[in-house]
Amino acid sequence: MDIKFEQDGFKFNVRSSCIIKDKSHKNVLLTNMRAITDHEAFLLPGGRLEVLENSLEAIYREMQEELGITLDYKLISIEENIVKDTQFHMIEFVFYAEIDSFDLIRSLDDGWDKFKIVEIKDIENVDVRPRTMKKLIQQEEYIGITHNVNYDWASCNEEERKIKK
Repeated sequence: MDIKFEQDGFKFNVRSSCIIKDKSHKNVLLTNMRAITDHEAFLLPGGRLEVLENSLEAIYREMQEELGITLDYKLISIEENIVKDTQFHMIEFVFYAEIDSFDLIRSLDDGWDKFKIVEIKDIENVDVRPRTMKKLIQQEEYIGITHNVNYDWASCNEEERKIKK
């Protein structure tokens, strides 16, 4: 059973996702964002945590289910994705892993998820949600764990808002 709930129009869920780069750090794997249908938009591969499952267990399970791969995963960020207009809130644990070759992936189209290998040098021209993922994808090294609050996860036209401390 996934960790998610809906009440009075409010939706909440918890997700683990992964930045998967090739060893040369030139390419990254993304998956289609089914919630946006008017243009091509992407997010990191992954999925919801199940009840009593921790975020690391979830990323191992999701990558095996979706891609047929098992890699070494490192937690690099915790993202809070909030869309006030639709009353949506998601906590996302972002991991990092390298893959020897994208040829190891079982399929880039399993009928439900469609995956795409994108050149990192072109990531600014790709609609990736939340937008903070682009900066994480472009990083060469991951030291420590970052935390971001995003208001652009599903809204196409909403400007990114900055949280004032």
